[in-house]
Amino acid sequence: YWADHGNRRKILLLAQALMMISAGVLGVQVWNNTVSEWSMLILSFTMGIGVALNGPAYQTVLSELVPAEEQQNAVLVYYIGLNMTRVVGPAIGGFVLGFAGVENAFFLNAICYSGLIYYYWRWPLKTAEVARPLQRVTTQEWNLLFARTNLKLWAEIFLVSFAASCLWALYPVRGRLELHLESLQYGSLLGCLGLGAFLSALFANRLMNPSRTRESLGFAYLVFAGGTATLAFADNYATAALAMTLAGIGWIVLATLMNMSTRQLAVHSQFKATMLGVFLAVFYSGMSLGSVTWGYVANLFSTSQALMISSGLLAITGIAKYGKAK
Repeated sequence: YWADHGNRRKILLLAQALMMISAGVLGVQVWNNTVSEWSMLILSFTMGIGVALNGPAYQTVLSELVPAEEQQNAVLVYYIGLNMTRVVGPAIGGFVLGFAGVENAFFLNAICYSGLIYYYWRWPLKTAEVARPLQRVTTQEWNLLFARTNLKLWAEIFLVSFAASCLWALYPVRGRLELHLESLQYGSLLGCLGLGAFLSALFANRLMNPSRTRESLGFAYLVFAGGTATLAFADNYATAALAMTLAGIGWIVLATLMNMSTRQLAVHSQFKATMLGVFLAVFYSGMSLGSVTWGYVANLFSTSQALMISSGLLAITGIAKYGKAK
């Protein structure tokens, strides 16, 4: 809501500053050996506030900088970049940890945020120069946010992110502890997920045709479910790598199209950032609650059974999506 009415440049700068300060303070505490559970919790919470402020503001600016017909490609590139950083980031972090220590990893993280602060400060963003006048959310806008059709979309996003979180939460347990993969093999599993995202980008025009959004989402749910089920039955590195590649294909399609579905709801609204904020809140709520739930299920039964249950839930959702499209 603030990103719809405030100076977006300042919001982005504040978000990066909060994350930079959190990383820097954590580095100092590790350096002095004064880090505690509470300080870790508070600093992680502060960094989370920065992430929450950054998401809607940045994605709204993205929609204003890119023509409407190119927004899907822009969102696709955004998610590909996000997945690439998940592959490259841990590798760089591990290198820094090994050669420079934990505290220097946090200091390097803080320095990276300073680069983003400089970029946003110099960013020629016209819409960020003048703050919008604060407005009350009208009845029409509330109806847009919580209309019956939109509530169905929020429910679907929550259900899918809840089910998909199982793979994200349990693939480390499956790969490292149960399959006993070597460090290089285990680390490359995220690379396989990034490979799947890259393959999706190559065939984006076919996989994410705007006129067939329901079919594309149904396809993405089923492919991700297939990757999750494959990981559940994997007994070697090659099968686990195939599972993560399939999951990467499905993940990038479902994340992009869910984001685009939210943008289309707000195309004529003055509350684009608010709408995107609701999307991000619902999506990450499902991921957070799902991670805890699937960990509990895996503890009660087994990792493979938890993966199979989540795969079945996604498969049912995908089949239902296809049925509605027909």
